[in-house]
Amino acid sequence: MKPCPFCGAELRDSVIKCTRCRRSLRGDPDAEPDPFAPPAASSTAHGSEFDGSARLPALPTPLPVATAPAPAPPVATPPIDEVWSAPRPHSSTAPSVAGRRAMPTAARRWGPDPWMLLAGLLLAGAGVMAWLAIREPWVHLTVSRDATDFEPALVLEFTMRGQIAFAGTAGTALALALVAFGGIWCFYGLQRGWTMPTITHPALAVIICLVGLAMSALSALVWYVWEDAMVVRSATVDLSMQEMQAILDQQPNPLVEVQRLSGLMTFGGMMVAALCVSCLAWWAYRRRGS
Repeated sequence: MKPCPFCGAELRDSVIKCTRCRRSLRGDPDAEPDPFAPPAASSTAHGSEFDGSARLPALPTPLPVATAPAPAPPVATPPIDEVWSAPRPHSSTAPSVAGRRAMPTAARRWGPDPWMLLAGLLLAGAGVMAWLAIREPWVHLTVSRDATDFEPALVLEFTMRGQIAFAGTAGTALALALVAFGGIWCFYGLQRGWTMPTITHPALAVIICLVGLAMSALSALVWYVWEDAMVVRSATVDLSMQEMQAILDQQPNPLVEVQRLSGLMTFGGMMVAALCVSCLAWWAYRRRGS
């Protein structure tokens, strides 16, 4: 056995490299010291030799051990029943498109519209009958004046047709308008899926019928409606137009009795029938949009 000249460890005689400090015992300068070997003993301040005392190796500095962070405290969550039952504020910023829908809310139905077809046929028929009634006698006018205190004196009599007065001209226009509405309703009644324009709305036909009824009532109650026609037709009673106008303008005014004839009654009846048909068409018009 022999001691190591560097660290003083007891070694066998055959060892040429210290097992503790890893230094060569032969004194080779190329030998590298062991990194884990303790540092060699330093010389004294007076340059004395190594005293050969054994020193313990310095322990390496321990690396810091990474520790896991402390877990966060659990967040209290509400029960499932409260989550689903509690109202949540609406946070959507998308614009509402409820009033700008491109598709219709109801499916359009296709096929013939029997009610509109029926209304169109009946209205066209009523318009034709009203137009024919204008060519018939409307009123019988009896003009008289006070001759005595008891009996009036007969001056003249007239039988007037509707076509010779302004009432007949206006009635012709109304009758033709009803015929036109009836034809249009028949056309759109062939297919209920077609959209009817606003100009064919049954409310316009109702207005035409009301105007026709008002004109019929005036023609039957007010003789001034026939004044111009009486002046124009004065030759039928052997009077000039000036003489007829003088009779009608005299004071006090002459008594004029108006008797309704078949033409006026037919025209008024057709206006009433057309009014009922227009109400039926209005119902069918609203039914098409539903």
